[in-house]
Amino acid sequence: MLEQEPGSEPEPHIIPHTDHHLSRGQFSDASRFVVDRLADQGYPAYIVGGGVRDLLIGIPPKDFDVATRARPEQVRRLFRRSRIIGRRFRLVHIYFGSEIVEVATFRSGTPPAGNARANLELSAAGRLLRDNVYGTEQQDAVRRDFTINALYFDSANETIRDWVGGYEDIRSRVIRLIGEPENRYREDPVRMLRAIRFEAKTGFRIDPETAAPLGRLAQLLTTVPPARLFDEITKIFLLGQAETSFQGLLEHRLLKPLFPWTEEMLASEKTEEVRALIAHVLAETDARIRMGEAPSLVMLITVFLWTATRQYVEWHEKEGMETLAAMHRALAILMREQQKHVAIPRRILEQVEALIVNQVRFERGVSVPSAARLLIHPDFWPSLDFLRLRAESGDAPRALWADWQAFSESSPVLEPDSGEPHPARRSHRPRRRPSRAR
Repeated sequence: MLEQEPGSEPEPHIIPHTDHHLSRGQFSDASRFVVDRLADQGYPAYIVGGGVRDLLIGIPPKDFDVATRARPEQVRRLFRRSRIIGRRFRLVHIYFGSEIVEVATFRSGTPPAGNARANLELSAAGRLLRDNVYGTEQQDAVRRDFTINALYFDSANETIRDWVGGYEDIRSRVIRLIGEPENRYREDPVRMLRAIRFEAKTGFRIDPETAAPLGRLAQLLTTVPPARLFDEITKIFLLGQAETSFQGLLEHRLLKPLFPWTEEMLASEKTEEVRALIAHVLAETDARIRMGEAPSLVMLITVFLWTATRQYVEWHEKEGMETLAAMHRALAILMREQQKHVAIPRRILEQVEALIVNQVRFERGVSVPSAARLLIHPDFWPSLDFLRLRAESGDAPRALWADWQAFSESSPVLEPDSGEPHPARRSHRPRRRPSRAR
């Protein structure tokens, strides 16, 4: 933050267009319209956050956010197609067809003196539960998480307003928390996951002081609502940097609060086998995104729970339980416990269970009478794809996948509603031999 002379009004560091080279035309028409409309009504407003950061780095932004002095109710009155959302942070969403511009009022983070009913609420652990205390632009910048996310683009003169040194950190390729790291993580433990995500997305390094408390404070993630953690893992794993993000979670000991049984298996004697399978699924997820294909969160959750499930199955089998029954029992236990950490939607868990249980059915081979019935299972094709990934990483016999792939392509399949045979559908992937694990 900039040093100020005693008694002087604080001012941001102004980066001119000739230095940063961003122009109004690089921001969406909608975001510029919002900023201009607010300014016309006497409310200072700037495009801020990830959109500015990504343009400076050379990454196409997925959206643009606006920060302004106007209160949510004032913003709402100016834009017909808008609504106020949120309790923890009151925001306004303004709708322009498929684009949503999110508008936030400058926040202070510190309740006004003498105001006992100020809208700032902390948990006993210091976690920020509600932050609707409005303030100045400088206060708003200081309460943001990382310096690289606290740059304000002034579309009127195409300058960047920098209160916290974020522009220099972008040039130095550093991810740095604003303020004292431990306090900022306690305010919002999800900032630890955001640090990992931004490291993977930008290729920057995390500042040593920002990284130092991560492993020590990892258990703070258990105080975050599991539903919010689900939202965060989708951002971490489905944006094209899943493999790098996973390594960051392991390096900073942040995987255990999210997927404790996966972390446990990675620490077992089967570490290399487990790592190979997980790495292969993560790498393929990233490859699908690069090719413009939809990634599969179901496949990622499946691989995270698969290895732990097998360990439980072995324990139940030693007690004399049949393999398929043991698998169902193990999954029931693991999924119930997993929900306490990351709240995975039921529809996803049902598919994950099907993919895992079908692996047991695959191991019976294609010659058993039930093999043809498995072809009409609604999750047969993703189950077969998971078997392929297991075979390619050395987790399943390659011949087993090859047999099922050939069987699925050559066998007639019974339609569940008609009982009539028809040619088997081809997998959405071309037939190929499993490659070596990467």
